[in-house]
Amino acid sequence: MSGWDTSPAPAAAEEGFTADSGFLQDPEMPTHDGEGTFNGISEENISRHANGGADDGGCRICGDTSHFARDCDQPRPANDGNCFNCGEPGHNKADCTNAAVEREFTGTCNACGEVGHRRSACPSAPAQKCNVCKEEGHMAADCSFNRMHAHYTDMGIKEVTAEEAWSMLESADKEKDISDIKHAMLTYAKAYPDVTFEELEQVFRDAEMNTYLIAKQQEVASTMTIVNLQGAKDQEFTVSTQFTNKPRRAAFAEGWPSTPEENMERLGKAGIPMDRHEQKCSNCNELGHGSKSCPEEKQENNKIVVTCANCSEDGHRARDCSAPRKTGKKGCRNCGSEEHIAKECPEPPNPENVECKNCGVMGHFSRDCPDRLPETCHNCLEEGHRSKDCNNQRVFVCRNCDQRGHVSRDCDKATDWSRVECTNCKEKGHSYKRCPNPAAAPAEEETAGGAGGDDW
Repeated sequence: MSGWDTSPAPAAAEEGFTADSGFLQDPEMPTHDGEGTFNGISEENISRHANGGADDGGCRICGDTSHFARDCDQPRPANDGNCFNCGEPGHNKADCTNAAVEREFTGTCNACGEVGHRRSACPSAPAQKCNVCKEEGHMAADCSFNRMHAHYTDMGIKEVTAEEAWSMLESADKEKDISDIKHAMLTYAKAYPDVTFEELEQVFRDAEMNTYLIAKQQEVASTMTIVNLQGAKDQEFTVSTQFTNKPRRAAFAEGWPSTPEENMERLGKAGIPMDRHEQKCSNCNELGHGSKSCPEEKQENNKIVVTCANCSEDGHRARDCSAPRKTGKKGCRNCGSEEHIAKECPEPPNPENVECKNCGVMGHFSRDCPDRLPETCHNCLEEGHRSKDCNNQRVFVCRNCDQRGHVSRDCDKATDWSRVECTNCKEKGHSYKRCPNPAAAPAEEETAGGAGGDDW
């Protein structure tokens, strides 16, 4: 067995074996070796909680290093700081009901790095630029620059002739590369600014190309806008690049045009989703300003209720809980003890803690349920015993005619389609082969892109 190491291990110190000094010390008595380490372990890698205490500054309440704040028996001190909203002591900004009071700014400007003023008041801060055209003097909401031209710059679209751009588009279409197709279309639109999505789709169909431009009804976020190839904003439909004119997934069929004619009509009002580059107020949800300059009244936000994971009470966290700590065990459902489970409970059964599995009512077991149906065997269909205890011959029941003695595939009667459930749409009256609805999406493979397609 040449793959094994057959060399003998050293057996004693005189043969050259030297024990690691780190293992010769008492593990509970770490010693300093004079080089900034304890038994070869650097000091910064030794837990500050190794002795079970809070050796990182102590308890947040009393300052003692022997315990954490959650275990402290001292009363919690009142807030001796000032509220950041009104400047008064005794409460936090989150609980403040007073009007905001302007106070002196003592922080550092994140524009020039000097102390004493904010960036908004900085005399040396650079002028703000429009996020669309990158020019000074106005914001994106007031910018008249062609959004599509700005998109060409952001996408790195190069200057080529219309013939070269169309050749790129034909090559990408043959290879069915979605990214290259979209890049080539933008390149062609830059070289030929008057082209529209309707004209491109018509040329694709006349040339029998693989690419389809589908105008979908699809919601976009309020901070986004849909722009056509001429730069017009706020279009109605979103252009999706596909390799088929029919949706191959049920989820993707929503918003899909019903006919090619409808699609062509939609393409006249379709475009590419782009960022508006406009600020959205978190107070009134309107565009054009922030919450600090919102003219509307300040909206009350729903405060998050903190629930303790230890005692299930609201108002504090588990780290500050004074109740006994849970062990993490499931415990007994009969008496509530965490020392054993229900089947090992020494106490008599407590019906008050029992939920009937038959009717769902508390107070009795399912075997004592007054609403319990007679027990029926699934094998012979007789009452009084279960199938696992059945010694009778199995009885078949036809799902088509309800007669005993055969199954539906051997039934000599006509198929009762009112009983047939389609595996595609889950409706009764037809099978999946005759289903008029689109094919349902697989449970784990549902994708937003349809059949090899992609939203722009």
